[in-house]
Amino acid sequence: MKRRTALQASIGVAASLALAACGGGQTSGSGSAGPVDLTIALSSAPNSLDPAQIAVGPFLNYMDPAYATLLTRKANGDLGAGLADKWGYVGKGNTKFELHLRKGVKFADGTPVTAAAVVDSIKYFQKGSGPGGSWFQPLTFSTPDSSTVVVSSPTPNPDMGALFTPAYLGGAIISPAGLKDPKKLASATFGAGPYVYSAKQSVSGDHYVYVPNKNFYDKSAIHFKKITVRVMPNVNSQVQALKSGQIDLMFGTPEVAPTIAGNKSLTTIKKPTTWAGLFLLDREGTVVEGLGDVRVRQALNFAIDRSAITKAVYGDYGAPTSQPTMPGYDGYSPATADMYPYDPAKAKKLLKAAGYGKGLTIPVNYGSFDPSTTKMVQALQDQLAKVGVKLKLRAATNFGGWINDLLTKKYAATVLSPGQGGDSNFYAQQPGFTKTGIMNVFGVADKDVDAAYARLAESDPHSSGAAAKDLTDVIVRKALALPVSGTDTIVMYNTKLHGVQFPEGGAQLVSNTLWTTR
Repeated sequence: MKRRTALQASIGVAASLALAACGGGQTSGSGSAGPVDLTIALSSAPNSLDPAQIAVGPFLNYMDPAYATLLTRKANGDLGAGLADKWGYVGKGNTKFELHLRKGVKFADGTPVTAAAVVDSIKYFQKGSGPGGSWFQPLTFSTPDSSTVVVSSPTPNPDMGALFTPAYLGGAIISPAGLKDPKKLASATFGAGPYVYSAKQSVSGDHYVYVPNKNFYDKSAIHFKKITVRVMPNVNSQVQALKSGQIDLMFGTPEVAPTIAGNKSLTTIKKPTTWAGLFLLDREGTVVEGLGDVRVRQALNFAIDRSAITKAVYGDYGAPTSQPTMPGYDGYSPATADMYPYDPAKAKKLLKAAGYGKGLTIPVNYGSFDPSTTKMVQALQDQLAKVGVKLKLRAATNFGGWINDLLTKKYAATVLSPGQGGDSNFYAQQPGFTKTGIMNVFGVADKDVDAAYARLAESDPHSSGAAAKDLTDVIVRKALALPVSGTDTIVMYNTKLHGVQFPEGGAQLVSNTLWTTR
């Protein structure tokens, strides 16, 4: 089923460490007959190499080489074959989905990929702490034979196939050997992908090297001698590495993207994919009592000048928005696009009516490792102060620190740096707004959200767009978040790389294993 999509949590952009570290990209030699190296730069090291623990977004570049998924996402947006070559719903109601494994597929250690191994891997994933786990927890499985897996959902799910694509990682199947000793999964790979992680050539926290998997079922799909992911926290250093050919691809920012304009050896692509702003986590008022009052949440939305913040922070790479989705995607609702115009006087009036005329303080955690996020949240802090609302900011210097702060439940709001959303319209609002969503750390339940989400879950392709808009309307009307800007994902890369693209309707690049140099 082809679906329009909004972004899953995008985690890093960036650059820097000594440019001499771990060599560099070799696409400049791509005129040769044989495969070449590929080097990608990311801002942060992975919190783990375990598919059940790692974050997503650009961090998928650490996973894609070694872990083939059951299904893939084609460039045209359709589901594609992976470890499974046949798939589809069984019966009516969107509750049962069947996957048939392709013949002869093996894990990197040479053992066969069987239906039982697939189920064991997904059951392990269900217990993990990664952001995709919540979508898998309600599912149950059966194996009619050694090559067939039947997935059952207790509630309708119109986009179940998406769960088994790289964006969610539950479909990144782990071998029995990996599951036998899960501690090893943090620093080694046990997948069935075209490459395997080489610990000998890697330095944890600095660079991660992947070499061809001799047991991969399609040798013609191995396009590189090795894939290296470098950890480079400083985006300006990363740009210099890109210009000098030491890396082949990076995720850009509004500040650095213009610096390669006119460079014929480099290409920039961008796509509106993410919304930037605050998840208002504490919607029952556990930490900040006022956030339990819809008038206070609405006041926050009226108090900010989205156009001014967007121009200052994102320039040509963003657009103001008051809803947690993007134009062009299912779920974007023109009906609520202008619900919160900049009106500080109205914000003060609502705060006074709710009993907070003298203001209130909201503790917020965010990731300072993304410069745009830092600028955005500081601008929010300045503007909200004008209506008496103080943001008490807590900065984390890396993604792991942001997660640790989030899980303390000390912070009533957060920014998912540098982007937020879901992979498809069915999942787009779940992370922050349904009770079991990964971002809903306070476990807040909202009957209106649940009802709208249930209608979306039961929808068919003809009605899903309207149902997604209805869900967005509920979220915006009840001010469950404080969206500020819709932002672009920016990718900067060597022009000799081919196949670097966003799938139609998708917010994440196609897998790095699909890129080539010819």
